[in-house]
Amino acid sequence: MRAAFFIFLLLPALTMLSQNNLRLYSGGGVLFTAWADDTIINKKPEVDVLLEKITDDSINVKVELANKSSAKTTVFLLEKGKPVKNKEFKYLIEVRNNKIKISYSGVEDIRPLPSPLVPLKPIVDTSYKLRNNLLGNYCELKEGKALYFNNLPKKGECVTAMPSVYLAYMNSLMKRAEVEDDKFSIAENTCMNNCMSVSQLNNILTHIAFELEKLKLIRLAYFHITDKANQNKLDSTFKLESSKRELAFFLKNSADYKVKTGYSCTTPAGENEISELCQKLSIYSNDAERFQFFKKAYSALCYTSLQSKAILATYIHDREKLDAAKLLYYHCTDKENFLGISDIFSYNTTAAELTDFVGKQK
Repeated sequence: MRAAFFIFLLLPALTMLSQNNLRLYSGGGVLFTAWADDTIINKKPEVDVLLEKITDDSINVKVELANKSSAKTTVFLLEKGKPVKNKEFKYLIEVRNNKIKISYSGVEDIRPLPSPLVPLKPIVDTSYKLRNNLLGNYCELKEGKALYFNNLPKKGECVTAMPSVYLAYMNSLMKRAEVEDDKFSIAENTCMNNCMSVSQLNNILTHIAFELEKLKLIRLAYFHITDKANQNKLDSTFKLESSKRELAFFLKNSADYKVKTGYSCTTPAGENEISELCQKLSIYSNDAERFQFFKKAYSALCYTSLQSKAILATYIHDREKLDAAKLLYYHCTDKENFLGISDIFSYNTTAAELTDFVGKQK
């Protein structure tokens, strides 16, 4: 009787320990609604859906797009065929040849939010120093926000890797970042604005939790690498074989990738392409989702300053307008006219921030 009572108490604890998460996300920014075992997960279409605390090893998933096309599949929450716990399984939603494809893209440990969410105030108040500081030519901190300098050569390829002190600055910023999105932003800006060695890039990747995001950073930084002879060492931070295969494919076909940096954009996109992009941005109901989609899509095109202004007009708030404007600047074909877009902002302070940013890129 006592043994049975003990098992009764133990079962809930075991159930809690065996919980996993399932994340469904759209690679192309397509909005979708998802069901799990005939129960709707998100009533409002989204590009990223998370189902938490799953205790079963498999679950029936249905995905439906805005045009009512749908697909069903059974998702197995297993790693190498074995049950696991406290894992987040990722499945990619893609539309190929007018058909929806749901495919496995990876698994990661579930990472709890830091506790407390807001770190305790240090005994020695360094807040002013962290809010306002010039970190060499790497970035400038203003009220806690980093403004990054463009250190890429204006002509030719990268020959010399960034100074080691820049990597030290980056590591310092990473230690202060509590959220994965903030860490990715630091890594993205570092890769976008600096030449680097394979060793330096691997150091940056150690701060990134998700392997899909590591692959994005490698694609972004690859053409800024100074020692491509060591590119075979870029997989040292990857665990998943699927990620290593995707990296190997990219490295093998890197010459075929049409990469645009801030100094290689000379021909702007056609008006039809810009119109299509603006239409896609207008679909989203808020600026946060709009900017998340834009970050994935913007690097495929080059833009004039007028086209950039049209894109920014799809945003409501200055915060996201400014973030998008900074990305557009790197792909602008007439940078000398870029500050002409400043009247798109609602506040003069935002226009001043853009002026400050552009000044640091020269």
